[in-house]
Amino acid sequence: MPAHRLLATLLLPLALFSAVPGALAQSGAGSFNAPGYVPPGSTSGGSRSAGERPAADGNDERRARDAMERERRGRDGRDGDSEFDLRGERRFRPLPPPAPSEFQKFVEQATGRLLQPFGSRFFAEGADAVLANDAVPVSADYVVGPGDEVMLRAWGAIDVDYRSRVDRNGLLNLPKVGSFSVAGVKAADLEAHLRAQISRLYTNFNLSVTLGQLRAVKVFVVGPAQRPGVYTLPSQSTLLSAVVAAGGPATNGSMRKLSLRRDGKVIAELDAYEFLVTGDKSRDLQLRAGDVVVFHPVGPRVALTGATDTPAIYELRGPQEAVREVLRYAGGAPVLANPNRAQVERIDPGQQRAARYVETFRLDAAGLQKPMRDGDVLTLLAISPEFSNAVTLKGHVAQPLRYPHTPGMRIRDLIPDREALITPDFYRRKNLLVQVLPPEDEPERDEAGNTPRRRAGTGSGPAPSVQTAREQQDARERSAARRAGSRQSQERLEDEEITERAKKSPAALFDELNWDYAVVERLNERDLTTQVIPFNLGRAVLQGDPAHNIELLPGDVVTVYSQKDIRVPVGRQTRLVSVEGEVAAPGIYQLLPGETLKQLLQRAGGLTPQAYLYGLDFSREETRLRQRENLAAAIARLQALSATQAARDAANRREDAATGAVSAAATQAQLSRLQQVQPNGRIALELTPQSNAIDALPDLPLEHADRISVPARPGFVTVSGAVVNNNAFLWRPGRTAGDYVKLAGLDEAAEPSSMFILRADGTVSHANDSKGLFGFGGLQKQPLYPGDAVIVPNQLDYETWGRALVRNLKDWSQIFSQFGLGAAAIQTLRNN
Repeated sequence: MPAHRLLATLLLPLALFSAVPGALAQSGAGSFNAPGYVPPGSTSGGSRSAGERPAADGNDERRARDAMERERRGRDGRDGDSEFDLRGERRFRPLPPPAPSEFQKFVEQATGRLLQPFGSRFFAEGADAVLANDAVPVSADYVVGPGDEVMLRAWGAIDVDYRSRVDRNGLLNLPKVGSFSVAGVKAADLEAHLRAQISRLYTNFNLSVTLGQLRAVKVFVVGPAQRPGVYTLPSQSTLLSAVVAAGGPATNGSMRKLSLRRDGKVIAELDAYEFLVTGDKSRDLQLRAGDVVVFHPVGPRVALTGATDTPAIYELRGPQEAVREVLRYAGGAPVLANPNRAQVERIDPGQQRAARYVETFRLDAAGLQKPMRDGDVLTLLAISPEFSNAVTLKGHVAQPLRYPHTPGMRIRDLIPDREALITPDFYRRKNLLVQVLPPEDEPERDEAGNTPRRRAGTGSGPAPSVQTAREQQDARERSAARRAGSRQSQERLEDEEITERAKKSPAALFDELNWDYAVVERLNERDLTTQVIPFNLGRAVLQGDPAHNIELLPGDVVTVYSQKDIRVPVGRQTRLVSVEGEVAAPGIYQLLPGETLKQLLQRAGGLTPQAYLYGLDFSREETRLRQRENLAAAIARLQALSATQAARDAANRREDAATGAVSAAATQAQLSRLQQVQPNGRIALELTPQSNAIDALPDLPLEHADRISVPARPGFVTVSGAVVNNNAFLWRPGRTAGDYVKLAGLDEAAEPSSMFILRADGTVSHANDSKGLFGFGGLQKQPLYPGDAVIVPNQLDYETWGRALVRNLKDWSQIFSQFGLGAAAIQTLRNN
């Protein structure tokens, strides 16, 4: 016997046995004191309750139920759009969105928006929930009828624990007790009704009665519904439940007229709008078996769009309905809708040229009574962003806002005092002066607490100071802000940079005002042109000059500028310069108009006897920014040249791979060196080493944020690079660069022909610029001065001239030997 037939033979008795309790329950039979048993309770054609639990008979009973459900599914004839879950309950598969109606397409062409019918979303989302289950509390006015399950417990003179169904005659049969009529009794009165009936037979007993699984009713849904057909619903279902179960009306179905027919008569009509808008269910009757729910064709429709939160297509109750009613369905006219102007697009076949025309009206009492007709498109226009009585103040002010205009209002009324011109940035910068940096930049210690270690990624050198870490963080934030191109981030970084400078020395925390120029922007209502009215801010606010304290009109925009926005003459700017080092009175000085480097040093008391004028460090912020831009351009150009050279080498299939690798490595090293260069903004003054008086300085005009540092005369010279002893050596008159290089000792990897001297005044002397006789001894004979530095670079090509000569001779010998072999071959061919 095949294996599958043997398995079916073994499971068939179990399946038949598991089906017996269900059959007994259908016939109303039962047993006393049978805990744990819950009959399936599915009436003919009914649906299973979600609250029903599987019987405790194992997998066999579930298989039997599945077979019954498959049989019931085949009888129902609605397999196209429904399915059953693991518990045998019907779950309708969601249908695809219905195709838009012709009126929806018409509105979309007119407004550019595909509007949905009002309430369609409610029915689409509730269609699956209505058939979920009927395990809900029974209402007090529920009427008991045939098919309902009654659970009864009695103790005392009688002992009953039983559940039974009301039969077709409306009787509840209780073994050993009797049969009692319960049809037509409300659920709230059921216990008292049975107590009174049983009291005729027994006394001294207690009774508890509840309803179990309720009967199901079969109703018919016809007309233009989303899912018309036959529905088996819980007995508590109403007309609205059937409408929701059917998915609501189709695109050509009406929501304003839903009929319930019973025994060939219309017993109720439901307007779904009243339920959706106000929740009115007064006309929603309870269903009975055999009821017919009728969907009627859709009536007149209008579209609502524009400045509303609920744009949709609304169906009218009759041929005409007032604008007030349509807006009531949509929740009323929003406050953002223009009450002075709304428009309706209307269809009138009686028009001569075109059937469509536009009307405008106000949303007043008369306008709200305007009748809407089939095909109308009502558009609510938004209110204008214009302020009727506002004056705008913006720019370098404390509170850039819109202020109410009053008759006769002038500039001094808008800006009453000086405090109104102090921006919040000034106070924020002042507050940052006393803020302490968090201790996160301090070096960490190991677990023992005695050995400091660096944070990951900070290197192995000494720990930087807190200020250095903050400067590095500011540099990273500044670079990120430039890449993002955010103006707000850039301004914040500039503010922090000003604050950091002010922590060390006085700085201009306040962006000074342009007291001589401010403007009023006014829109000319006659020709809609912008009129700019300048005025003197200082005379208007500080002095109250009537000529500049002009009168303002509603809609004016007053703009106050700072000296950063519009540059003012130098004489009106607050410019600060730092003077440090060997001067009589170092400090921060405010520049006078046209003041030069000589004049400022003289005003600072002159130089001290220890001043080394040749090594004066003069740096300018603007120069530093230009150096940074030039350095970035040089790096970009070198990267482009490197990429071009690599592409050319690849195209030519260069055979000397080692030479190409060396060239690429040299280019990358040069790029790395350029990327590590930090511009300092220093300007070389080209002084002579013998200069020791202020008169030797050039007449250089100073600018804001310039920095002048006069060092003391050093007594050493530095030698670094490819030398044995990278150190500083005492300066002695008459010693040359070659003498100091000998003291440091050349490394075997040094390249003396490429060394250069970095002078104390910022200039550079290179070996290629000062060669001696036959190209030897030029730079090494140069005398050095205090503060100079000699840098000896490493050589890149380690091949000596002897090795190069041998390699070239070898290549030429190979070429000549190939010529000889070719000539011998030609001679041999001629002899043959």
